[in-house]
This record gives sequence, structure tokens and C-alpha cells, in this order.
Amino acid sequence: MNTNIAAWMIAGGPRNEFHATQREHEQLYAFRESQRVERVSLIDRLRGIARPRQVETDLVCCPA
Repeated sequence: MNTNIAAWMIAGGPRNEFHATQREHEQLYAFRESQRVERVSLIDRLRGIARPRQVETDLVCCPA
């Protein structure tokens, strides 16, 4: 058997995708990529927790 035909059969044979279906797959892929990029990493979250908070001075009660 030809290796190209065998690979084609393993991959699932002919695929008749509509343009709308293909567009939905591309949009879903783009959405997942955007969600992956926007997430804050675990290390950054731990740095935020461990960072000491700065005390804000109250400018109203302090003498000028």
C-alpha cells in the first residue's frame, strides 16, 4: 500500500468542511490563544502575595 494513502486513511479520509466550520475553528483557536496570553502566571501571583504592601500616607491629616 502506498504510504500516502495509508497516512490519508489514518488521518480520517476525506474531510468536507464548510467555510463556516473552518472559520469557527480558527476563531476558537484565536480565542484560546488570547486567553492563554492574558493569564497571570503562578510565579507572578506568588510575587504579588509576597510583596510587602506600601503604606499610603493620608495627605489630609498631615501638616504641610
